Amino acid sequence: MKTILCVDIGTTSLKMSLISDTGNVVAFSTQNLNVFKTDYLANQWFQSFIKGTSELLKSAQNISSADICAISISGNGPTIVSQNGRTLLWNNSLSKELKDSIPQTNSLFMPQLVAFKKNYQNEWNDSRFIFSGPEFLIWKLTGSAVTVLPEKRFEPAYWNDSLLELCGIEKNKIPPFVPVAYNAGTLIPEIAATISLSAKTPVFCGGPDFIAALIGTNTLQSGKICDRAGSSEGINFCSNKQIFAEGLRTLPSVIPGLWNISAIIPESGSLINEFKNEISALEGNEISYSEIIDYAFNDKNSEGWRILSKLKSDVKEGLSKIHKLCAKNNIEISDTMTITGGQAKNSRWLQEKSNAADIKIAVCNSPDSELTGNAVIALYGLGKYKSISEAADKIVGTVQIYAPEKELKKNLKIYSIPKKLRTIIFDIDSTLYTSSAYAFEQVDTQIRHWAKKQGISEAQARNKISEFRKNWSKQNGGKKISLGNAFTHFGVSIEESIEMRRTLLEPKNFLKRDEQLIKTIKTLKQNYKLICVTNNPVLPARKTLEAIGIASLIPDIIGLDTCGKSKPAPEPFQLACKITDSKPEECLAIGDRYDMDIALPIQMGMGGILVTSVQDVYKLTELI
Repeated sequence: MKTILCVDIGTTSLKMSLISDTGNVVAFSTQNLNVFKTDYLANQWFQSFIKGTSELLKSAQNISSADICAISISGNGPTIVSQNGRTLLWNNSLSKELKDSIPQTNSLFMPQLVAFKKNYQNEWNDSRFIFSGPEFLIWKLTGSAVTVLPEKRFEPAYWNDSLLELCGIEKNKIPPFVPVAYNAGTLIPEIAATISLSAKTPVFCGGPDFIAALIGTNTLQSGKICDRAGSSEGINFCSNKQIFAEGLRTLPSVIPGLWNISAIIPESGSLINEFKNEISALEGNEISYSEIIDYAFNDKNSEGWRILSKLKSDVKEGLSKIHKLCAKNNIEISDTMTITGGQAKNSRWLQEKSNAADIKIAVCNSPDSELTGNAVIALYGLGKYKSISEAADKIVGTVQIYAPEKELKKNLKIYSIPKKLRTIIFDIDSTLYTSSAYAFEQVDTQIRHWAKKQGISEAQARNKISEFRKNWSKQNGGKKISLGNAFTHFGVSIEESIEMRRTLLEPKNFLKRDEQLIKTIKTLKQNYKLICVTNNPVLPARKTLEAIGIASLIPDIIGLDTCGKSKPAPEPFQLACKITDSKPEECLAIGDRYDMDIALPIQMGMGGILVTSVQDVYKLTELI
């Protein structure tokens, strides 16, 4: 079986695959890079390539070194590398002083080249050539010095003679341009022997990783969309028109006559990875990517939830901008977005993205589509296909599609309703209003305040609280602990929690008057006594009722500061019975959390109704 050794150099790892000439992934390897030592990171690429090739050949079944007919290499950019491996990564921050000294151009590479020359003068002077990222590895393997220009229209994003002269870059330092799929030559014999491949093995230029990804997802026809989701993220749309919009970047496609329009999310996978690393440190063991996604979605006040919610919003916003631009210019757009990168490997995250952005998401035969793109490039370079597009049509396949799920309507659950009902005890938050933003803010504002007092970051504080609540739940049969009670384990007294909530919560910034709720509460008040029991202090609870318009209808509130206990303690419910002059068996508890609002009242002899939103509260007049 003819097989391509495909290589993609990422920011944090070097990924490699053996891919057959029919597009099947025969073997896969990831070589993690030491991102804490990036000064000579390019030298790690070479060593990782040697190690990864050995691993692939050992793991591949029915494949020998003789079956490898080509190598194809892509990588990140605009990364700059000297011949001794000194590396200036694409995402390294340049000082304001340095930025101000560089002539303003449309080039992505010129600021990096100028910065490299100024910061690393010895390496610059000692190097015959200065390389872009993947071209360094190509040079190490073949001895050929080239720069891969994806298509002629990319020249302004790279350089030309006048740009080089303007920025003081010596032309003879820069390897000449070659196209994608250029045959850079065969392996240096000593390297071929080291990795047990033929010295006649050709090495093809895959070019920038984002170009390889677009080829590997076959985003090469007008209307197609790809979400390239790695350390950073880009929503890419292929257009047959050169069109522009604020917040979108328009660059040529690798296919002449087509353009790539992208919405960039600078930090995406890197934020997830930071969260993963912090939780792993707190737990004292390595958390898998799948586990960290579940961790984040299972705790709506964790740092992970905040990150993933923001990323879902960013993807939705990016797609919205592209849709508006297409509608304005009468361009059809696909209802399916292909995804590539590390984030393409978690089904829950893909489904959440699909739901949030309201678009089908397709996963290709290799979720690391840069590698498939390299296979396409090599097969075209070998002459098996007449064009990159033809090769992509034959090689790129879809293995799974995630379609937006219709939100499952959760129904309220009636546990029991007292025969002689006198009093209704309402929870407030997420029961008498529905606002995910305010529900999050109520907890998060306290965590942020605590973080400031502790001298730690907000993310660290969220993670510490989240990790504690998760472990407490494990140790207590799945029960949940309130934030106030969780805080006590960190030295924050209930009194301090009360004061934080009194001073920090401003519900009017999130909530508005609810006429349907007002009508419902007025009707219920004609027949029953109404009282609220909340884990917030009375003051912010009263502000909440004022914001939604029912403060005058429910004058009695039992808060955290009323008896110094938070639900599910019995004292607040006992006091509610006393204030309303009712027996427990004459009371009905209504709330959105079973553990906090319903379980204990039922044990006390009360009725209970678990609601999922304020819309369920509207139905109470029909139920009781």
